[in-house]
Amino acid sequence: MSSSTEHPGPLSVRAFLLGDATGADTVEALTHSLSEQGMTQSAVYGLHSLSGSALQAVNHEIATVADGLLNLDLGNVLISGWCKYTDLTKAAERTLAAPGSEEVVVLATHRVVSTHHPSIELLIDGVKVHTFVFEVKVVFDLNGVTAVLRQGGLVALRGGECVVTATLILEGTPLELSRKGRVDLALVLPLHRPIPLTRQARHTPAAHLDHPVLLGQPGAIPMRAGHVGDGHCGRQAGWAGTAWRLSA
Repeated sequence: MSSSTEHPGPLSVRAFLLGDATGADTVEALTHSLSEQGMTQSAVYGLHSLSGSALQAVNHEIATVADGLLNLDLGNVLISGWCKYTDLTKAAERTLAAPGSEEVVVLATHRVVSTHHPSIELLIDGVKVHTFVFEVKVVFDLNGVTAVLRQGGLVALRGGECVVTATLILEGTPLELSRKGRVDLALVLPLHRPIPLTRQARHTPAAHLDHPVLLGQPGAIPMRAGHVGDGHCGRQAGWAGTAWRLSA
């Protein structure tokens, strides 16, 4: 599915994939997909005999945990990828070395790929019978984006286009949760405060940083403080098996 996305709240992978759907909607969709694929039944086949209702209960529990995996913040994912963008980090370092300076970096057409492999263990009677390995993959395709940097931090984004593709896969099989669509960068990264791109900038008192400018579509609503604004280079919590790739 391909479409344009405008979302009034924090843009997580779940919000991007399902829009205004609630967690209960996500769990229901995942439970149905797991039942259709027969993954749980295949995992316990020959080890334990479970009734249809028991298998459905297991599917629901796996879906509930999987729903929590979709809380991944798209803004933090993108910043983590941009921390590998040499032109951007070098410019941030120069602005930090020259207080009061500003650099405008035109980012070349590029792709940021973030892949995560969280897992869930299935235990029956206290014995582990299977480990379900998920893949949450997020791809950003960006074109014509201009970044404004001051004092080692990203303070504004201007123009350009951002297309996001997100997919949830279990054991190599897509779980009917995949979407591709254009998004407003002001929603992915609502710059209500600078996002540090250098290690030294992360230790600069916030009061000494310039106030950022939120640029985007008219009427864009900044997300609540502490959501995306806390993300910066070198910090991405709670995701074992996470990898980022940046390519032109």
